[in-house]
Amino acid sequence: MDIKRVVKKIIFYLVLTVVVVVTASILATYLYRDRLIDHFIREANKSLNTPVHVDKISVSSLKNFPSISLTFDGVYIEESFDKSSAPLLQAEKIDFTFNPIAVFRKNYTVEKVFIKKGFFHLKMDKNGNINYDIFKQPDTTATTQTVKVDLSKIVLEETTFKYQNQLRNVDLDFTTPSLTARLNAVGRVYDILAEGKVAVNHVSVNNTVWAENKQTQVEADLKYNDELKDLLIRPSVITVNSSDFAVEGTYQFLEKQLISLNVDGKDTDIQTLLSILPHTMVQDFDKYQSKGEVYFSMILDGEIGEKTSPKMTINFGLNDSELYHPDTRVKVTHAVLRGTFIATDLNNINNSVLDLKDINGVVEDHNFKANLYLKNFNTPYVKGNFEGKLDLESVFKFYKSESVQAGSGQLDAHLNFEGQVKDLQKKASSGRFKTTGDINLDALTLKLSHYPLKLDNVSGNLLFNNNDLALSDVSGKLGNSDFLLNGFFKNIIAYLLFENEPVGIESDLRSKFIDLDELLAANPGEESDSKYKFTISPKLVLKFDCDVDQLKFRRFNPTNIKGDLIVRNEVAQSNRIQFNAMGGSITLDGKVDASYDKLLRVNTSFALDNIDVDSIFYVFENFNQDFLQDKHLKGKIKADVQASMTFSDNLHLYPGSLVSNISTTIIGGQLNNFEPMQRLSKYLDEDKLDHLIFSELRNDIHIENKKIYLPQMEVSTNVTDIKISGIHTFDQNIDYRVIAPLRSKKKIDRDEAFGAIEEDDSGRTMLYLKIIGNTSDYLVLYDKESVKKKIVSDIKKEAKELKDAFKNKGKEETPEIELEEDDYFDWGDD
Repeated sequence: MDIKRVVKKIIFYLVLTVVVVVTASILATYLYRDRLIDHFIREANKSLNTPVHVDKISVSSLKNFPSISLTFDGVYIEESFDKSSAPLLQAEKIDFTFNPIAVFRKNYTVEKVFIKKGFFHLKMDKNGNINYDIFKQPDTTATTQTVKVDLSKIVLEETTFKYQNQLRNVDLDFTTPSLTARLNAVGRVYDILAEGKVAVNHVSVNNTVWAENKQTQVEADLKYNDELKDLLIRPSVITVNSSDFAVEGTYQFLEKQLISLNVDGKDTDIQTLLSILPHTMVQDFDKYQSKGEVYFSMILDGEIGEKTSPKMTINFGLNDSELYHPDTRVKVTHAVLRGTFIATDLNNINNSVLDLKDINGVVEDHNFKANLYLKNFNTPYVKGNFEGKLDLESVFKFYKSESVQAGSGQLDAHLNFEGQVKDLQKKASSGRFKTTGDINLDALTLKLSHYPLKLDNVSGNLLFNNNDLALSDVSGKLGNSDFLLNGFFKNIIAYLLFENEPVGIESDLRSKFIDLDELLAANPGEESDSKYKFTISPKLVLKFDCDVDQLKFRRFNPTNIKGDLIVRNEVAQSNRIQFNAMGGSITLDGKVDASYDKLLRVNTSFALDNIDVDSIFYVFENFNQDFLQDKHLKGKIKADVQASMTFSDNLHLYPGSLVSNISTTIIGGQLNNFEPMQRLSKYLDEDKLDHLIFSELRNDIHIENKKIYLPQMEVSTNVTDIKISGIHTFDQNIDYRVIAPLRSKKKIDRDEAFGAIEEDDSGRTMLYLKIIGNTSDYLVLYDKESVKKKIVSDIKKEAKELKDAFKNKGKEETPEIELEEDDYFDWGDD
């Protein structure tokens, strides 16, 4: 019975309490609604310097029962900048709660604040003025304070904080989906405890974006003294991914902006650290993950001013960790790193120091170790070393490079380097940059993304000597072409690091086969129909001693190529190249000048020894004509040739530029089924002009102005003796003069041939003929006496003048070439 009585009393008092609280809340809401609103607004206006706009104010006893809620809908608080009505705070809804019993006692102390869909926009202009100086100085003479701030709970939902500092070029943007805080204010000193989720939209410093789109969990313990403008960050924790960062320090901005901040990462990993850094710095590494101990700490200490900046020191590293890319099976195991980054001036972060010590690890059972010291990113001073053996396939699986499709083979490197990088850009100071060590290459293969040919099976030794590189027995293949190099690369490090730096190559080149078609096609011109593009880098200085067994260029396939090649100032020159081709041998001297825009100017002299005549026509594709072809010719040719000409960079000849002198001898020659000779049988006694055999033929041929000048020569054949001279133009117009013995006059019309027949000095009757027209449509006519002597004399005279002019060529400036779209010999696409 006693127990039942006690339970009934407890229930009775609980119900009575609820009834009293509900009644008090309702009565307080009803009786003190207007007074509560009036007092709250009046006291808020006493505290604030800027206007507050509210769409609607309401009081409810049920919304946050048992507390009374004072609700502001559509809140707009203006910023403190003069003549500005821009918002400092906008919110869809703000609720303030009060204890109903305290309201009866006229104690309007705010217990809790709820802010929904708020937007705080804090600013500092270029002069250091802030837009959040909205609180008035407190009235120290007042004996009472109607509104007190002792908030047990502040709830923020879907609220954004944006801070823009134009003076320091800082832009911060945060959003909290849900954050709970507690605020206690004594005078102008505020103690704040906050906990919740914060989305870091971006942290931008000097236009560099850090920690972009990061989800964090925050536990903050802050104390802010508004009078002293002093923010104390007690030990707090920011969680990013699964990594905790302990944060503590101070920030003062009364007279000077002084900061002292310590951040210490706990249980972190490489992915989290990379995600905090600017994306442009780590975009190639942001997918990498780690296992094992990864540590990070940062100290930011000093004055923030117009000309001063705090010092930032970051210590980071790995201890027996594992690094890997989730898309590959290759890992760096037992990774160790001791890193320090020191920026003495954040306004000039490029003037910083990066020190990476004791770097070592294992990649696919291959050990490596290294050190790197870098000072001043604008004008770097570097010091470092690397030692280790690497499998190239494993390296490119671990590190995905857009420029490399695949790689394999091994390299064993032992390198040391030290110096100012800028010293490499000047010849006088390049020796100050010290590089020593060597790299051994073993069956290295490399396939680049933007170059069609594969570098295959490269082996040999590379020896570094300051800015130069020595090659010892470096062999391999590039596409179908093989090579063996021994020599030096001058200024190679500067060439690889900087644009527009020259490189000098002095080497012996040995090769069994060079596919020049493939090498040229790998660097095509801009035009879609261009097969080749020939250029010489203005930064290339080259001296090659060549020994090539075989070379392929279209139909030209020389063998046993020996000689030297010198390249400088976009000019390639050889004093003596010898090779076998077309059944004989050729000795060549020449110069190719590629310094003109999209033009190649060539000057050459060469000697032909026992070259097959038909092979010349075949190799050069009958010189793009079908009048006289390789099928018509047989015999061996010996010739001395001097020539100058101009090509496009796609290796098309501009025919108007060709000037040449050719002293030639053809031995054991044949002219077979040549239609013009067959037509001559109509006028001569012989019927077998379709197969002419001659033991030897000599002549000096000249080419200029798109014309081939053929001085008179005597051809003694198995059928007859013929004298031939004439002119053959590049557009296939012909004007040949033929003198042949006439043994019988039965075949000719005496009247028609009158003036075209006469006796020579030996008393033989000679018939004078001319072949004129175009190679596709020509006529064989009698050459009358009145015309014959003049033409023969003029041709001899003109040929002599042109040959004399050619001897002086080079002493005068080469005439300008008019480039016409279709004005060239087309070498064909075969």
